[in-house]
Amino acid sequence: MLELPPPDPHIEFVLASRGYSKGLAQTDGVQALLRGEVEWRALTAAAQVKNVDSGASEAQFQLGVAGDPGGFELEAAIGYKRLTGLPSSADEDAVEFTGSASRAFGPVRPRLAVTFSFDDLGGTRESLYAEAGASLRLSPRTSISASLGRRERRLGDDYTAFSAGLSRRIGEHLTAELRYHDTARSARGDPYQARAVASLRVRF
Repeated sequence: MLELPPPDPHIEFVLASRGYSKGLAQTDGVQALLRGEVEWRALTAAAQVKNVDSGASEAQFQLGVAGDPGGFELEAAIGYKRLTGLPSSADEDAVEFTGSASRAFGPVRPRLAVTFSFDDLGGTRESLYAEAGASLRLSPRTSISASLGRRERRLGDDYTAFSAGLSRRIGEHLTAELRYHDTARSARGDPYQARAVASLRVRF
């Protein structure tokens, strides 16, 4: 009789001095994110919740698949996002498609990622965010990384975002990171302006 491997569950908690998504600030202050996921072979099912601006929370449910043909790490997923606690009747939910590809060349790992939604949250309709970046492993526990992203939106501002950071794994389950964020549209207001963000990630 064929014996299948058991599911591999994980739980993750992230505490950041400010929340960021797709290169833009999501909170005025601290953001807390809780994520649970179950992996089974190449399949992943995940759910997460985090606080965002205006006292609202964003929940997301995601199904994904991953593989590593020819040494490339490929991932694709479909997710459903919903905002709760909004003070207005803005668009509260969205379906999002994501894909990424990366490959290690010694200590260097370049990465490409794309996120698309036909009808994004709020007043935005189609939204496409493409990001290219790379990380460099300085030691078994320390790495630096940088990325450049571009977002095109219908009924929303287009912008280019940049980030660079240093991360350090502490012990078996804890990772600390300091990351700098900026965009080419700082005049659009606080979410677009430069900021250094510190975060702690615990994963089991």
